[in-house]
Amino acid sequence: MVLGSEVFLNGNITQNTDVGARSARALEKSLGFGAGRLAAGWAVLVLKQTLLPGDFQLEGLTLRSGGRLGLPADTPAADQARRKVHDQIMEEYGVEGYRNLQQFGLAGVAEKGQTRLVKVVPVTSPGADVVPSVDYPMGRGGLQWRLIGACKFLVAMTVDANEIAKIAGFSAYLGASAMYDDRARFARYLDTV
Repeated sequence: MVLGSEVFLNGNITQNTDVGARSARALEKSLGFGAGRLAAGWAVLVLKQTLLPGDFQLEGLTLRSGGRLGLPADTPAADQARRKVHDQIMEEYGVEGYRNLQQFGLAGVAEKGQTRLVKVVPVTSPGADVVPSVDYPMGRGGLQWRLIGACKFLVAMTVDANEIAKIAGFSAYLGASAMYDDRARFARYLDTV
């Protein structure tokens, strides 16, 4: 991902409050990535378009690994058998109720700030030998939506394998012992870009 470029992607998104200027391990725990998944680096993308209810599905919180109920399974096949949060909500609330919940969710996000919608893209893909219970454990409970179609994002921050983060005009270490002022600068940028 090229810093400052615009890209069109689908898949899972969350709010900036659960991403921000965290170290690799802290971000893995927050979002539900297995330990070491971000070791090669990652990019933080900020959504640059207004979403409508038809653009996404509700997937609950990052506590619900993969947007599914229950704990992640040991095999991909068993994991896919877990019931989807989306399906449960549709069953309980119906189409109109589901759409109302989507509207309620959209009212809780902003174009900029801590509640803005973001996407974290690891440098490395999970590979063919995924073990969901290890590679996608439960996260800390942040918002989790799945974009159905490709949406417009800005590559706002990139982080390399040494946890050197880059934003427009600035770079610094973002690991666990990062300086508070540097971390705050990254966080402000992700809120405002």
